[in-house]
Amino acid sequence: MPQHRGAGPNGPLVAPQWRAVCDPIPQSTADGRGRPGQGVARMRIVTNTKWFEGRAMNGAPVETRYISRSALSGGIREFLRLRSWDAAVLNVAPHDVFAFCLLKRLFPSSRLRIVCVDLVLPPPRNVLEWAKARLVRWLLRAVDLFVFYCRDTARLRVIYGLPAEKIRYVPFKVNDYQEILTTPTSDAGYVLSCGRSYRDYVTLCKALEGLPYSARILVTPDELAGNGSELDLRSVPANITVVTDDGSSRSWREWIAHAKLVVLPISPDVLAPAGISTYLVAMALGKCVIISDSPATRGILKDGEQAVVVPPADPALLRAAVVKASEDADHRARIAQAGREYALSLRDEDRLADDIVHEVTRAIGRERRQPGRLASLPES
Repeated sequence: MPQHRGAGPNGPLVAPQWRAVCDPIPQSTADGRGRPGQGVARMRIVTNTKWFEGRAMNGAPVETRYISRSALSGGIREFLRLRSWDAAVLNVAPHDVFAFCLLKRLFPSSRLRIVCVDLVLPPPRNVLEWAKARLVRWLLRAVDLFVFYCRDTARLRVIYGLPAEKIRYVPFKVNDYQEILTTPTSDAGYVLSCGRSYRDYVTLCKALEGLPYSARILVTPDELAGNGSELDLRSVPANITVVTDDGSSRSWREWIAHAKLVVLPISPDVLAPAGISTYLVAMALGKCVIISDSPATRGILKDGEQAVVVPPADPALLRAAVVKASEDADHRARIAQAGREYALSLRDEDRLADDIVHEVTRAIGRERRQPGRLASLPES
């Protein structure tokens, strides 16, 4: 895989090379037009992603059927047509996962294996939500594999009953990787906080109040409440400007690219790796990241190395971290450099797809690992 270079705050961005963990369709199983041959047993995957297109594992081509958000719009009849397929791989699609789980429990003879990727489950915060969690727990017994972008799934396992043996960790990737490699960066002097999922902006406002630094909170207001975040404009101190954003990745890149540092306050009860996509973009752009200890950091980031990790819901310690990163340029640059190296090592969507396809094929028993063939994942 070729290297890519682009502008960065500490010199050119150089993306490390990765070996693929899955093979393209080999010549022996393809016809003259590069399509899978007809004599090889296919692995049939129902999915809402493009990860499996044009792939083969151990010589077996993969046939995919792409489904939209309304995965089972055809109801029971549609499920019955799919139940002899090898797997349903559903990415960030909880309602579709629940529908497949319900139908699989109603029709236990189905051979269809259910694979959930990045299933975001909310932390129950009241009696009704705990009751819903019990129902979800029952449904999720039908899932064969959970793929998460975080190592820490302890509370998920307790609340939703996920068996540890069904859980696999896959590192996330840098969103808009190619664009980031060529995005110019600078230090415009402001502290930036952004994101919609489980952000603790109350703690952020308390931490930054009265500091001699200009800060920005970049938000898409309509999406905050539905993603476990709250922002009371009445509690925002004078040195923080709330910027209403359209939520586009280009806008976020531009704001992050010109920030002095990026602060991500995460809610203390979060179960998902909230903030992981934002901090990887910020790191790849060469920014020092300060983030709350959470599933997005535990077992992945080391405090004082790739990022500054602070306890959640602690304004005093968050304030101290912001002051040190703002005043100590060497400290800020060292954290930024280590974070950038880590983020770039995770590469892009192709690398993520390779790893997920590998885990899926292992789970459904079609791939046998060959010694020396698979690339090892980076350890944090």
